[in-house]
Amino acid sequence: MRTTLLAAVAAATIACGATAETLTMGIKLGPSSLDPHFRFAGETDNTLEHLYWRLIREGPNKEMTPGLAQSWRAVDDRTWEFTLRPEARFSDGSPVTAEDVAFSLWRVPRIEGSPGSYVIFTRAIEAVEVVDPRTLRIRTRTPYPFIPVDLARIFIAAKSLGEGVRTDDFNAGRAAVFSGPWVLDTWRPGEVLELRANPHWWGERSPWTRVIIRTVSNDAARTAALLSGAVQAIDEVSLADLPRMRTDSRVAVTQIPGSRVMYVAMDMDRDASPFVRDRAGNPLTPNPLKDVRVRQALSHAIDRRAIVERVLEGAATPAANLLPDGTPGTNPNLKPTPYDPNRARALLAEAGLADGFRVTLHATNDRYPNDDKVAQAIAQFWTRIGVQTEVALQPNATFFAQASRQTFSIMAAQYGAADVSTMYRALVHSFDRAGGLGSANRTRHASPRADALVREALATMDDEKRNALFAEAARIALEEETIIIFVYYPSYVYAARQGMMVAPFNDGRFLAHEIRKQ
Repeated sequence: MRTTLLAAVAAATIACGATAETLTMGIKLGPSSLDPHFRFAGETDNTLEHLYWRLIREGPNKEMTPGLAQSWRAVDDRTWEFTLRPEARFSDGSPVTAEDVAFSLWRVPRIEGSPGSYVIFTRAIEAVEVVDPRTLRIRTRTPYPFIPVDLARIFIAAKSLGEGVRTDDFNAGRAAVFSGPWVLDTWRPGEVLELRANPHWWGERSPWTRVIIRTVSNDAARTAALLSGAVQAIDEVSLADLPRMRTDSRVAVTQIPGSRVMYVAMDMDRDASPFVRDRAGNPLTPNPLKDVRVRQALSHAIDRRAIVERVLEGAATPAANLLPDGTPGTNPNLKPTPYDPNRARALLAEAGLADGFRVTLHATNDRYPNDDKVAQAIAQFWTRIGVQTEVALQPNATFFAQASRQTFSIMAAQYGAADVSTMYRALVHSFDRAGGLGSANRTRHASPRADALVREALATMDDEKRNALFAEAARIALEEETIIIFVYYPSYVYAARQGMMVAPFNDGRFLAHEIRKQ
């Protein structure tokens, strides 16, 4: 019966176009898994928010609002208490309880083969106490102020799925109990995700009863799909199409500065790095990227303003901090490294590399707006100061797997997070598997001095003192030691058919329940 009904709906959609109750979205990147705890990555996290809910939700500008939890409070420096909504239900009609939250937190560090673990958000937890069906207490190993921030990242799955539930069960649709506003009908990886409204959803109702999320990785094809009406809304508007899209009466464009940063990470770990060579092409030792003067030279060689204006159509801002200015914990005294090729050459000469050297810059060619062009621009800037740079582009599907194996010497990518704490812990902190730190540090860059300040900040409950510690850590790591190079903060740009509007989120989320008819 259900199969017949779905077939009828599909046939009607093909014959008549999307109905008022059906929303078809075009996304640049689809999820790599439907396991809510397998991989912390923007494209997966974004899609899974349709199926799973969190205790705390983040608004368009990272404001925290109640999700499955109606309230939370610090009992003392090491204890947080969460009270669940009495009306919250899973898609099978069962209530969301404290046992389900405890199960989800238990499961995160036990995921096997994760290419981007959520464990950075559970590492501080020492114990989880189920007080009653609606009350949960979390005790941390040390005073820790970030439990609400961390739990705003963890999806809640049903304990009824069992401790033996595996990633393959989610991907195959066998683990089909959901805590979000939608439930799964069909998933064809890299093609389409089809959802229908959760019959037991307790929150605000969307105008859509059915959602089709199509993966259209080609920018031009995604724009064409919107203009033709094949999809009604798209994310990651092509920068090449942005000027004309802004003046096209058929569509409405929304844009928001992103809470992410485009960065260049350098291998500071190995004495001989695989893609660093002398001018003749021979292995170069010691690894020049270990020298702060070389890293600063590479930073001074990049004309950030030119990249923003010429490569990104103004849809970005030059970067100096982990997150845009004004974000708590950023250092207001940090400014984008000035473009100064003469200073860059002088720093290379001071490091004994006046004749330069050769490197390969690895980057994606399908993950971020104009990511290939940005990499080529950086390579040209570096070549001008004597660092001959070859660009090696890879699709997102293979790039990060290789990066996680420390395959590259220098890589360009982007990272986004809700707050400075998460950004530093995941991207900038030295790699510490046991401590759940540096999970996105794929070149093993490190600043022990800055790390010590961050560890102190993670145990500081006073907001002002904690933010000062993060700001000083950023000064040391980003300016004084330049262990990672920040280039720009990209904006997120969306477009929808006229008569509809996408609510923009500064972390790039693109959610069916946040698309409204005007």
